[in-house]
Amino acid sequence: MNIRYILLSAALATLALGTGCRKAELEAPSQDTSALEMEQASEMPNRKTVLHAVRLKFAPNQIDQVERIVKEQAGKPRMDLSSIPFLKEMKAVYLYRVFPYAGKFEPRTRREGMHLWYDVVFEREISTAAAQQVRQRAIEIAQQSSGVDIVELIRIPRLPKTSVTELSASELSAQTRTSGTLPTDDPLLSKQWHYHNDGTLIRAKRGADINLYKAWGVEMGRSDVIVSIVDGGIDVQHEDLRENLFINTAEMRGVSGRDDDGNGFVDDVYGYNFALEQGRITPHSHGTHVAGTVAARSNNNRGVAGVAGGDGSPGSGVRLMSCQTFHTDPTSGQSRNGGFEAAIKYGADNGAVISQNSWGIPGYEKIDASLKDAVDYFIKYAGCDNDGNQLPGSPMKGGVVIFAAGNDGLEYRAMPSAYAPIISVAAMSTNFEASPYTNRGTWVTIMAPGGDIYQHNGQVLSTLPGGSYGYMQGTSMACPHVSGVAALIVSEFGKMGFTNEELKKRLTTAILSEDINRHNPRFFGRLGIGYVDAFAAVTSNPGAVAPKIPQWQSVEVTPRGLEASWLAVEDADDEKAFGYKVYYSTQSLSQTNLAQAQYQKVIEPETKVGEQIARLLEGLEASTTYHLALTAYDRWGNESAPSLTSAKTHANRRPIVRVPQHEPIRVSGDETIKLPIEISDPDGDTWHYEILGSAQGTIVRRTDKGLELIFRVVAYVGEYTLRLKISDQHGASEELSIPFEIYRNAAPSLERPFAKRYLPQGKAETSYDLDDFFTDPDGDELVYTVKLLDNPSVRIQLTGSRLTIREEKLGPSVIVIEAVDPRGQKAVATLQLEIVPDEIVHLVYPTPVLSTLNVRVAEYLRSISLRILGADGRELLSQRAKLAPGNQIVKIQVSKLSPGTYTLYAEAEGKIYRQTFIKR
Repeated sequence: MNIRYILLSAALATLALGTGCRKAELEAPSQDTSALEMEQASEMPNRKTVLHAVRLKFAPNQIDQVERIVKEQAGKPRMDLSSIPFLKEMKAVYLYRVFPYAGKFEPRTRREGMHLWYDVVFEREISTAAAQQVRQRAIEIAQQSSGVDIVELIRIPRLPKTSVTELSASELSAQTRTSGTLPTDDPLLSKQWHYHNDGTLIRAKRGADINLYKAWGVEMGRSDVIVSIVDGGIDVQHEDLRENLFINTAEMRGVSGRDDDGNGFVDDVYGYNFALEQGRITPHSHGTHVAGTVAARSNNNRGVAGVAGGDGSPGSGVRLMSCQTFHTDPTSGQSRNGGFEAAIKYGADNGAVISQNSWGIPGYEKIDASLKDAVDYFIKYAGCDNDGNQLPGSPMKGGVVIFAAGNDGLEYRAMPSAYAPIISVAAMSTNFEASPYTNRGTWVTIMAPGGDIYQHNGQVLSTLPGGSYGYMQGTSMACPHVSGVAALIVSEFGKMGFTNEELKKRLTTAILSEDINRHNPRFFGRLGIGYVDAFAAVTSNPGAVAPKIPQWQSVEVTPRGLEASWLAVEDADDEKAFGYKVYYSTQSLSQTNLAQAQYQKVIEPETKVGEQIARLLEGLEASTTYHLALTAYDRWGNESAPSLTSAKTHANRRPIVRVPQHEPIRVSGDETIKLPIEISDPDGDTWHYEILGSAQGTIVRRTDKGLELIFRVVAYVGEYTLRLKISDQHGASEELSIPFEIYRNAAPSLERPFAKRYLPQGKAETSYDLDDFFTDPDGDELVYTVKLLDNPSVRIQLTGSRLTIREEKLGPSVIVIEAVDPRGQKAVATLQLEIVPDEIVHLVYPTPVLSTLNVRVAEYLRSISLRILGADGRELLSQRAKLAPGNQIVKIQVSKLSPGTYTLYAEAEGKIYRQTFIKR
């Protein structure tokens, strides 16, 4: 077993993935090392990191030493890293390269700096808190080291959660094909509504599919197109998949346990198992289901069809490469994952040109630098040689990376899907409406069928391990539809000179003639450009001619902005324009300066040539003249000349938002902080508010005067910003950002203990400033309470932090003092006092005495003379003692005195004290 697997498996084993695919939050920060934070395993379960390791990108000047150590000590359970001081200080015990040695692909791996990434494992601690401290200290050390360029937490990706409904044996045996009614003879094809929706399912609408049947009339997939499935393992023995698997023939025909093709991996026949770090792929429900949608064998009289599964003839159908990153033990049900970055890179190195990813990293809105490097590498090198030139046998130069948008039902930048170069896929139900679970945002690229949550036959039907078939739903199921369509595009157009940019252009302009915003008005502009259309994707028209110039019909001034309208225009070689751009500027516009102006894209796929299109331009400055330009463009980016006009906006004013002066907002534990916001509209308009992004647990309530913000602990420890948009009824708006911090409250502590005091009667008034004794790690103001225990000899008074003590009578007293922070955490201490007679000596002990006589003298004395007289009055011992503050005990050695009765004679500041004692 691999050493990294041994060291990290305990952390990963606790993160069972559950049974499904309703995706938890996608991922991830960042090159900004200030964003690194501590997290407890007990905290919010949708955000997880490996506790006993961090990820470093070493500086180039450090890597030679690192690689020498790794080479010399490979295979050892621990490495001696003492020769690299900052690693020793980090308590590192092992280094593991994130992107493994790549054999014949190592030159470009090193050129891109990917050999610099290592996971640094350090000592496992007994407690989570101790391990967190070690990790945090390791991060700080690495950030300060010149030998490190980037520090990252190791985020733990997850599969979205979903249920699986497996077809029963009777359902499988009952499937028959009606001759001539379907394009292939796959028995279950009629249940794959996501390819061709006839509207017969409950809640379904005809045409809510990917228009695959028409596309199959043009292209069904060819075998030189390889799609890497970065997911759970594909069931390589499945009857409906095995003919369409990528096969590394050198490894299949080679020697077991040897890297026969020189790619750095051993026995990687169908891909590689990065979860277990072995060549053998282990079947996984999620990965097998995803793979079947991309390219289950079509027209083979078995089961289902894949989007690009071929026509049944030998050698047809795209090939599926299993880059396994999730594994579930069939006996224990325990799940493990890992190697995501390496898995994406492996696909590019071994022939894949499309990377299919239906997973994410929960709770983060920035992409990790190591994962970004993997994505960028795939886009740059897929289908290419070490120098980045297209390989003769590859259908495309460069690659595309496709990710599911995530199943949180939220509007936030879900990572990695929201990373701009990635094609991100949202999920559609059976009726053109967004599935309730799909994430949303302006970063979403396109939408595809993901399934209906209300009925299992409205979910996506595909392959399952063990030769089975079943339903799942989620953006995980939408994503492989788009990957399959991308594979059809490459199958149809791929050749020398065909590029990933051309693929992206064809894919992201291939949409159904249905308006996604009309079907989903609540999510206008946040579900992607439209619904993916497989037939449009394989349309071969090159679109060399720009559409006709559109003409303004009208531009009306309304309180909300400018309402512009025009007629849809034709395109000589594409039937009609694909979309329109409405440019606007406070400066005059012409053909030459359009690139400097802002614009809105308008796509109305349902509109026919000659029908009216209208768009409201909002968010414009009031009482301002705007110059407008209108152009039409086709799928291929050809844009018409502009049509020009101008108009002046309405004098609508924005709402007025007043935030009171307040202390920085910091919450911990069960604490809540309320912040009132005053809102008014200068024009008397009604207003409403919208939370932009995530509220991170903050509650927003309307009041008579505006809003009340209630901050509480729901999210992680860290700094956040609540963003609000206040808009009036005509669209004028003001945005508000309120920063706040969630922190772990630490209890107060006793900085220094209280020493016992002996106070002379008649001079016993004294005071303490309790702030000198107690401290709060969070800097909170402390509130004190004091209590006298039974039969006290003093009276006390507490004013703020000042404790005043006055004598009552001779004798001892005990005062219990509590220091409490604003969240109720406390520290407790006791102060012992004793009121004693106003003598220069308070106590002589022990008596009888054997060897050492202790003399406790008054606190105010700094020196005293002591003599011991015998029974006959002769002086036997004498000493002068100097006293330090707080040390008022003088020790006299009397062991040489004979047993008997003696007199202690003390003198200081003109006072004399006598006391007899017995020597044993």
